[in-house]
Amino acid sequence: MALTRAGVLVLVGFSVPVAIELRTLFGILGVELPLVAVAGFEVALLAAIAVAYGMSADSNRPAGN
Repeated sequence: MALTRAGVLVLVGFSVPVAIELRTLFGILGVELPLVAVAGFEVALLAAIAVAYGMSADSNRPAGN
């Protein structure tokens, strides 16, 4: 399944609140998660989305190009 630009925008928009609420979830569980860890998680998640989009774009390219 190909990842489109619109799909990437949806994933990025969804990942920001997930990363923020991750800190809340850990707080409920009694673990203090620093803001730097949340930022690192978000950067890693955005990098994974970018890699998935790049691999998706490469698989859609015709074999001759």
